[in-house]
Formats: sequence, structure tokens, C-alpha cells
Amino acid sequence: MINGDIMTVPILFDKKENCCGCAGCLNICPVGAITMKCDEYGFEYPEICEGICINCGRCKRVCGYQNESILHSPIFAYAAVSTNTDVMDSASGGVFASISDKFLLPNENTVVGASLESIDGKITPKHIAVHSAEGVKKLWGSKYVHSDTSQIFSEAENLLKNNKKVLFSGTPCQVAALYSYLGKDYDNLYTIDLICHGVPSRKMFDDYLSFISDKYGRVKDFVFRDKKHGLAFVSRAVCEKNGKESVKYIQYGENAYYTYFLQGNTYRDCCYSCKYATQKRVGDITIGDYWGIKAQHPELFNGTHPEFNADKGISCLLINTQKGERLIDIYGTGLSLHKSTFEKIAAENSQLKIPSVPKGNREGIMNAYKTGGYRQVDRIFKKQAGVSVILAHIKAKTPLWIKKLIKK
Repeated sequence: MINGDIMTVPILFDKKENCCGCAGCLNICPVGAITMKCDEYGFEYPEICEGICINCGRCKRVCGYQNESILHSPIFAYAAVSTNTDVMDSASGGVFASISDKFLLPNENTVVGASLESIDGKITPKHIAVHSAEGVKKLWGSKYVHSDTSQIFSEAENLLKNNKKVLFSGTPCQVAALYSYLGKDYDNLYTIDLICHGVPSRKMFDDYLSFISDKYGRVKDFVFRDKKHGLAFVSRAVCEKNGKESVKYIQYGENAYYTYFLQGNTYRDCCYSCKYATQKRVGDITIGDYWGIKAQHPELFNGTHPEFNADKGISCLLINTQKGERLIDIYGTGLSLHKSTFEKIAAENSQLKIPSVPKGNREGIMNAYKTGGYRQVDRIFKKQAGVSVILAHIKAKTPLWIKKLIKK
């Protein structure tokens, strides 16, 4: 109560599609009145404790998703591959790995990105700040899940205020959330936004890992995309049971989590109306897989550009700001670049034009998760997939050289 009047707390969002779960409001709250709570589908949304809230309004002003973001039309477009890191250890052509590796050569620099952290014996997707070439490897590779950013914005701000150079990588809404939280663009901040399809919840991912653990033993390590088994989306789980480790390769089409992700059926509500699925970008640069590159740039595969190997993955790179140009000029020296166009890159990267559209019964899948958890979702998937699950399992175990032989 203020001056005899009953205080009403701010309404953080009126519809679920108006919240991306970035936790910028939690980061900015001066009295710790906001917590993130899971809804019945496992997605996290902010809640305000009325007894703590002082109605300062910062939470509403900091929301990058509901307020206007500064967006930039791409200046340059490239096909790109890393020449200073092993592309097989990275997503697509290894652009982020190459840049982050160079960025960390001065000891005072910091790279921020999504990692699968081991917390209390569980693998947790979380944005972290790293300061070493060894530590940054945790940020490499795809993470097909919502990453926890509930603590990283304030940490990044402290680094920037202490004149440390920071390279921040995340989904476009996470990059926008950082800018909104900071309230200004620091000259020592560089940002990379990813071409994002959408994100499943961390809870569903945790349930999925529990499902794997029940079959093969506790999951100690997980890689969403093991390119050593081809580019056809094979994940790798390192499991421990009765003191013995085993490695399990799981093919797209073999399990509900991966398949429904790629079909766009398990994302947050906001992902289907994402304001950042557009040509104009929020980050200094944008990176992703260069899908369809053989059709767009056949000249790369006539034997004169051996560094561009479609079997290992090739990145697309959009430079959106002058600072993005500076980032590539200084820290992109380990990249091989080939000029392209936005139109060619967007031809098979539809999220550069429009938000994702579910390719199945999303409502039915999410309701199954609500009532029966991941196991119910898996049962429905396997019933619908039938024998194709077995074929996908066989494919996951097939060595890459045999896959290439069959493809020929």
C-alpha cells in the first residue's frame, strides 16, 4: 500500500506468446521480487511476488520482447568455414568456434554463450561466461533447448563496465534482451545472433535425459549434433551404469525429442510469432547452417575450394553492423569466406523470413506432455512412426563411410 492506496504489481505479459523467457525482468528487479516458474507444459515464465514488489516498473521497461529493438539490415553475406579450428567439433562450418578462439587470445576478454553445465549431477542448459580457450569449447556446438539466462546479463554488465571486451552469443531474443537490460550499446560488446527455429523447454529436455538414463544409465555428457556420424542430426549421449561408461548415438527419427524439435512441434508459444524471424537482425553478426549451399554456390565444389566441404558443414554469415565488420576483421582471421547474398542464404533458412510453423499436431503433443510427461510423448511418437524408428536406429549405428558409400 502506497499513500493509502493499494499497489497493483505490473502485468509482465498478457499472453504467453509475448514472453520469450529471457529473464531480463528477473535480472533487473532491484528487490528480487521476480522468479521464473514452469507452466503445465514445462516452459518458464516470470512471476512477481506482490509482497516484495515496489512497483518501480523496471521489469516492464526492460522487456526486449515487448518493446522495440534496434534491428539492422545485413551489410554483407558470406559462406564461411573455420580454418583454425576443427569443423567437426563445431556446429555447421565452425564460425563461432573460430571467432571465439581468436577473441580469447587476450586474457582479459570474455565469451558468453550456451553450455550444457553439470549442476547437482544433472545436465543443465545455461548461459555462462568463459575466459579461456579450453573453457570456450563448452559453448561450441548446437544446443536445441532453451538456455537459462537468469544470471548472465548482470554478469556481462559488470564485465563491460570494467572495460572488458565481451562476445555474447545467443538466440535473437536473448541478444535483444541483453541490449534492453544494458540500456545502451557498449563499444566493448560484440553480439552474435543465431538463426533460430525455436526452443523446447529445459524441463522437457531434462525429462528426455531422464528417459535415456533409465534405459542406458545416468547421462554424464550429451552432444546434440555429433557430425562425426554425418550431418543428418545424430546426437551422442555418454552414459554410466554400474560403474561402466557407454556411448549411445541417437538418430533423428529415432526419438520424440529430436524429431518433434526438427518438425517445430515443441517450441515456446512466442517462437511461432517471433518478431526476430526476419531479414533485419539484432546482433552484430548472424550465423547458422548454410542449407542448400550446393545449389546456391556450385562453384565451391568444383575442386578449387577444398576447405568448403559440405559433408563437414558450412556456415552462413551475415554482417549486420559496422561493429560486426570490425569483429570479423579482427577476430575472423581464421575464417575462409566466400561472398554470397542474403537471398541465397534465406532460400533454405526460412527463419530469416518467417517464424516457424509446426509440422504436426503440436497441441496434441504438448497436451500429452502435460498429462503424461515425456514418456507419454515418446509412446505417441513411436506408435505413429512405426518401423521408421527401427530404421533410424540402424542408421545411427551405421559408420559414416558406409553412409557415404550408400549415398553415392
